[in-house]
Amino acid sequence: MKMIVAYIRPLVQDEVVDRLRRMQVPGASLSRVDGFGLEADTSGQKSYGPQVSPYADVVKLEVVCADERAETLSEAIAEEAQTGRRGDGKVFILPVHSSIDIRTYAPDREPR
Repeated sequence: MKMIVAYIRPLVQDEVVDRLRRMQVPGASLSRVDGFGLEADTSGQKSYGPQVSPYADVVKLEVVCADERAETLSEAIAEEAQTGRRGDGKVFILPVHSSIDIRTYAPDREPR
């Protein structure tokens, strides 16, 4: 299994999710996070005033999938999220060693 972790612009979130649904991804997690990166002023100067946050509003997207789907899904995310501007985001593919479905988990003890 693999976990895809993508950092994308909030502006493209709906398009990315629609594409994943069309690809029959059973679920994904989305979180609003603050981030920073090379989208700042290339001269290294602060490009914001004291009333403006130095952080970018970013959506963190997480999808767990079978190994054979990871590349296709990652490419689909990148295609839908790309605007061609600095700060479009990143997509990472990580190994998942195991998982537990909490609802169907059957430990060797009595249910609570």
